[in-house]
Amino acid sequence: MAVPNYSALPFYRTNADLCYIQDNIPVPDSKENLPYAYKTYEDVDEPMFDPSIHLDLEMPDHVRTLPHYKQAAKGKDGNLAYSKPFQFLSSKGLSVIRKIVERETPNVEPSRGSRIGIRGLYYSSPWVRDLHSCAQVLDHVSNIVGERVVITHNLPSAPHINSSVPGAKGAAEFWHWTSIGFVGNFLISETQGLDGGDLEIIKKEKHAGMKALVEGTLGADDIEKLSYEAPGKMVLAQGSEILHHVTPIKSLTKRTVVVFSFAPANVFKPDKMVLQTYIQEDKPLGNKSAVFEFFRGRAWVCGNALMGMTKMIPYTENGDILAARLRSVAEELTRCADLVAEKTNDAVGFFDESKGAHEENYKDREH
Repeated sequence: MAVPNYSALPFYRTNADLCYIQDNIPVPDSKENLPYAYKTYEDVDEPMFDPSIHLDLEMPDHVRTLPHYKQAAKGKDGNLAYSKPFQFLSSKGLSVIRKIVERETPNVEPSRGSRIGIRGLYYSSPWVRDLHSCAQVLDHVSNIVGERVVITHNLPSAPHINSSVPGAKGAAEFWHWTSIGFVGNFLISETQGLDGGDLEIIKKEKHAGMKALVEGTLGADDIEKLSYEAPGKMVLAQGSEILHHVTPIKSLTKRTVVVFSFAPANVFKPDKMVLQTYIQEDKPLGNKSAVFEFFRGRAWVCGNALMGMTKMIPYTENGDILAARLRSVAEELTRCADLVAEKTNDAVGFFDESKGAHEENYKDREH
């Protein structure tokens, strides 16, 4: 079942007093048999990523913070709800990523809503890999969010790209919340001629918002429309805590949004990763790499947690307290092992607007 409150899991509850900053998860040493082929600049026609050329980082005019969506200059202690759009890529950076996305776009069926998911660019594009993990990008995002962040532990989602299917009916993306702590979204397609495809959020606690959707009690004032304003501008959001969707696209113009994914750098703060979401996103691409990536991510988190304990825990002879710390890691590993073995299911679901109902099943789901 879905985790209703990650902070209540023993791993996070027991160690809430600790802070240990992890690095970005590395790519695997072994590149053999990876479904998303690992490539270097020698393998592809891409310029070397250069932040002085490809970035144009600006601060947003303001942000909104949780839980009451109050306006602020930036987030504090990770309370960001969402930011106003801010310039992220330069014109040259936008040109490069457009060509890479065009090259990497597969011919597959939509996984959810009327869009396809383009994944694995952290492996297949050295330029994208260097962009997403760039120290300047992480510093800038951390400043706006209000806490230190790292890239997601699920590397095929670094980034995930949503590209609409022209002529497809229904919502471009159903009402849902994301399966990682923070996301940074930016359009790379032009907005001229685009009818629809608006990003909307519900200004309620996410479970309350889902309940209102299902019961048909959502008020017009509960929904806010967000604009990306222009290609290359980013909207940062704590997507794991905000119920959001993308309205139907009525024109035949393709809408392509790049979604960068970030987790708290403090290993003892929840990253809110959901295995089943990634299994379903990878399925149209013919692989189940989500199981491997989730395994790596949880091993990375728990390994860093143990390292942090060796450095952060002060001297004590209270064995019960020390045992509780170790057991919390063991319980997290057991929880995640059951998910990897698919003995349990952590699907969070979404609101299918075509049915007016909360669903957990993507198309052709195995379980």
